[in-house]
Amino acid sequence: MVDGQVGFHRPENVRRCKIAKNNTIVRQLEKSKEELHPDLAQEQQARMREIQKQNKVQRILDQKKKKMEELEIKREKEERSYDRIVGGETSVSDMNGTADATAAEDYEDDFM
Repeated sequence: MVDGQVGFHRPENVRRCKIAKNNTIVRQLEKSKEELHPDLAQEQQARMREIQKQNKVQRILDQKKKKMEELEIKREKEERSYDRIVGGETSVSDMNGTADATAAEDYEDDFM
């Protein structure tokens, strides 16, 4: 059986009828018919290259987006941290703020 051929289980169920051809229409169709024999392997390679380009562009955009999100998270974390307020040389405790540690103790004793 040829590819695309239709087969029937019972040949008596097949209906055949004769139709007269309109030769002018058939000739016009045959004149305008174009048979293309494309190089399918080349078309497939071109399509794969196009898909790879699109994937590469998408991957680059995703990387940029991820990097921007990481920078935003880092910036928010720095804004919320107390490291710039507390710690280091900028913070001064009460004990270190006085010239003498005994002055603070005297103040606490006088309080009561």
